[in-house]
Order: sequence, then C-alpha cells, then structure tokens
Amino acid sequence: MGIPSTPFTVLRDFYAEEFARIEREFRASSNGRMATQGRAALLDRVIMDFSREFLAPELNDLRKLCLVALGGYGRRELFPHSDVDLMFLWEDAGAESRYREGSQAISRALWDLRLRVSPTLRFLSECEKFQPDNPEFNISVLDSRYLGGDRGLFERLRNKALPHMIDGGWSDLLGDLAELTEQRHKKEGDTIFHLEPNLKNSPGGLRDYHVAWWVGLISKMEKAGTWATLEDIWPAKARQDMEAAFDFLAAARCFLHYRQGRDDNALSYELQAAAAARGIGVEKGRAIDPSDWMRIYFRHARAVYALSAQLLDETLPTPATLRSRLGWKSRRLDSGFSVAGSRLSVLEPSGLREPQRLWDVFRYAAKHGARLSREAEDQIREALPGIFDSRSALPSLWSNLREILLAPDAAEALRAMHSSGMLVRLFPEFGVIDSLVVRDYY
Repeated sequence: MGIPSTPFTVLRDFYAEEFARIEREFRASSNGRMATQGRAALLDRVIMDFSREFLAPELNDLRKLCLVALGGYGRRELFPHSDVDLMFLWEDAGAESRYREGSQAISRALWDLRLRVSPTLRFLSECEKFQPDNPEFNISVLDSRYLGGDRGLFERLRNKALPHMIDGGWSDLLGDLAELTEQRHKKEGDTIFHLEPNLKNSPGGLRDYHVAWWVGLISKMEKAGTWATLEDIWPAKARQDMEAAFDFLAAARCFLHYRQGRDDNALSYELQAAAAARGIGVEKGRAIDPSDWMRIYFRHARAVYALSAQLLDETLPTPATLRSRLGWKSRRLDSGFSVAGSRLSVLEPSGLREPQRLWDVFRYAAKHGARLSREAEDQIREALPGIFDSRSALPSLWSNLREILLAPDAAEALRAMHSSGMLVRLFPEFGVIDSLVVRDYY
C-alpha cells in the first residue's frame, strides 16, 4: 500500500517538477530573465498554498497581516539557487499574536523544501523609520511586492510608510549604498577586468546594475514623492545598454547556478569555456571562442559599472579633496565647466566641435580628478565623428597628451578618454585589444 499524499508532499513534488521544467526551458532558450521570473512565480504559488494551509483558507480574509516579497524576489529576479526574501508584515501586536505561529509554520515548511528562505517579521510602524543599523533591510524593502493577505496594509506600506522612510533618510540611504558599494568593489579589486569575475559582486556585475536602479529610485522619491520606473531614471541609450547587460548577466548566472547546483557566481575559466560553447547570452545561442565571450562580458560590465558610478557620484556631495582643488581661481579660469558631486559637465557643448576644446576637457579632468558626467560623455561621443571623420586638423597630439600625462590625475583623464571613445579615435590599434582576454593559467 502506498503512503497517502499530504499537502506538503504534493507541494514538494509540484515544486520539484516546476523547477525542472524551468531549467529545461532555460537550457533550450538560455533566457535568464524568463527563468528568474518563472522561479519567482513558482515561489508565489508555493507560498500562497502554504499560507492557505497555515494562516487562512481564504487569504483575503486575513486582517492586519500581509506577505511581502523583498529584494530580488520582490523584483521577480529569483535566480535558481538564490535566497528567498520574505516579509511577514503586521499592523499591530494583536496581529502578531494571532498570526505568529502560522507565519513560523510557513517558514519551516519552506525550509523543509530545502529553500534558502530569509523570513523577516516587521510591524508597519518599523518600516516608516530609517534603520541605521540595518542598511540591507532599508534597501531590500525598496523592492517590496505584494503576495497575499491584507492588501490595504500593503498599500499603506508602499504609499505611506516607505515614502516617509525615504523622505527622512534619503541621504543616509544613498550614503549607505555608496559605502556598501565601495566595500564590495575593494573586495573585488576595484576593477571590472577580472579574469575570473563574480557575476553578482564584481564591479559591473548584477549588484551594480541594482545599485543604478536603487539610486535612481531613491532620488525620484526624494524629489517627486513618487515611485520610479526605469524610463524615469535611465536615459534611453543607457537603458538600452543596461537591459542588454542584464539579459547577458542573468543568462550567465542562471547557467552557473544550474551547472553548479548552488548559488555559485564565480565565473572560472572552465565555466567561461562551457558558457561560450553553449552561446549563453549570445544572439541565437551560437558557440563562440571563450575569449570572445569574455570580451562581450567585459563590455557589458563596463556599461553597468559606468552608469552605477555616475549615478552615485551625481547624488553624493563633492569630495573634500576635489573641492579643495576647485577653488575660486580654478573655477574662474575654467568657466566653461561645472562640477556636481565629482562629475564634470560642459556648459557649452557646441564648443566640443572644436578639437582644442576636447583637449581642454581632458586636461581639466587630469588636473582636478573630476570624472565626466553622463551628458559630457555623450556630448563628446557625438562630437568625435564630426572631428575625426571630416579629417579636421587636430592640435598637436603629443603636446596635449604630454600635459595630461604629467597632471596629478592623469589616470582619471585616460579613463574618460577611453569611455568617451576618444582614445580609440586617437589610437585605432587600441580598439583591437580593448577588453581582450589574455589568459594566464599559472
């Protein structure tokens, strides 16, 4: 005689079957975005079924409790073996007393499914306040999404409590985000050019993609009091580049999770070769050489890193070291430029059509250590074809370059010349080796 099925065993088998189906579909399509959305939808179904068993047969009958997805789960970006961030939100102590046992039972059932669930228990009043000792929660709750229960309670979280928290703590939120990003970048060597990068944490990885989203979201809420969309906060060209980068990174991370069977985001030489052979993230899934595949990775990482760094710099105060260099005299002599945060803007973009004015921009960056703003990079990029394709007479290359190389922040200027396309225009040979991987197995 067979063992009778229980609600738990039915859900366990259902989850296993659906997880395998999503994996099969990914293997056929290499669509990481679809796979992460599929797993998020699967968890929605499982959590709601457990909620009906342990909280109430009809979730609409729940009062003063709602279940909320946070972080990547809230964004519907749930990678195959990522943590599941789940919040049980109570309105008051009476709701906590009434539903605590059922909430704990749901968490235990999810753990029994071998899911890495991180349950958070919060009162609505706690979400109204910036929590200086818990920056991770302050950030993860920005991506909150309603799952079930008291919808009115969730609307108060989304439309009142969180805007109040952001309004009172937006500068601290941005400061924490900048500090966490700096610490993570230092741990990863402060460069996108890792031979074996971490797809999540390395500069230019998925976490930087989310930093660019959070900075824009916080800034929009602080200025306009409304929730942002990608269309609100990223310029059209940057948005196109970022979405292409996410599709590539998401496909690569899903590939690693499925292949390794765990939340492993380190892209080793062996895994690079395997991903390239499968054409992961590549148009039509065609197999390519691993070095060419990594070149695609680095170019996506550079776009993500550039936008996230620019958005952070534009929202934070100008560093003291840069302020000391931008004294009254220098501002007066270089009146064609302005600096916000640590980003340099060109006040008269039409002047960039003059080759010498281009050199002035990079000399200023080399002298003061200012990075180019997004607008300045775009303006230079637009001006370059008119100068180089028309074969206009360029000012002396060496005399201008020598002045930049001898300046205190020559590296900053060279990075700006690289990211804006100036370096490749001056030295076409540089384009041949741009993002080129030279492997050192020893």
